[in-house]
Amino acid sequence: MLRKVGTTCATLALLLGLTAQPGFAADDGVKRDGKPSQLPAQGLQGTPLPFNFQMPPTRPKEDIVPNTVAPSISPEARANFVSSMMAINPFSLRDMIAMMVVKYPAKEGMKFDDVVEAMKLKANEINFKFVGHNPLWKDIVAITGKTDTPRVEFFSFCDAVVAREILDMSLEFAAFLPCRVAVAEDAHKKIWLITLDWDVRWLDASKNPNQISASLRDKSILVREAIDKIMRAGASGEF
Repeated sequence: MLRKVGTTCATLALLLGLTAQPGFAADDGVKRDGKPSQLPAQGLQGTPLPFNFQMPPTRPKEDIVPNTVAPSISPEARANFVSSMMAINPFSLRDMIAMMVVKYPAKEGMKFDDVVEAMKLKANEINFKFVGHNPLWKDIVAITGKTDTPRVEFFSFCDAVVAREILDMSLEFAAFLPCRVAVAEDAHKKIWLITLDWDVRWLDASKNPNQISASLRDKSILVREAIDKIMRAGASGEF
């Protein structure tokens, strides 16, 4: 019984530790401008598990056919996996959502349209294509009649070459493409820039042998850094 409690507590500590990694310079070798990265390093490879905690076995190394979908996981297996994770998860749904995104507040005095224009200019400067816009708040106002609805709009950007490589590796990744940045007003009329934080360096800690190639890893990091630059330019009004 004590060992089980100890293992659970240690696992919780591990989860907390993995989500609280400090920010260090990372992957300098793949940056085009040669400057230190502002993104956090993910040096988790070989992280020891406490109390001889046994991880479940992984699938063996597999050869995949490009641009195909993976075998479906049954609803029961998915539910069991998620339930097991949630049983030792100390975070609320709001905590977990916040953990999965990167967000920046716009500089004081920045107007919504200025934020958007700065993002588009930065994207053009770094050759990252702007591919879509969804002014969701206008639909909300039209449907509900609530004219005081906070403004929220979505802007899509893409590197088509990297997107194609990612889809060859996992066609299901289409659910996350193209890269989207939300520009939103909060309850205090403060403007925020928010995006999904899909950092492939997290995969470095995985024991599963079915990893992405080193080339695709580096390109994915560059895409993440490009989106980060676009967001920072929007938040600061500088590009």
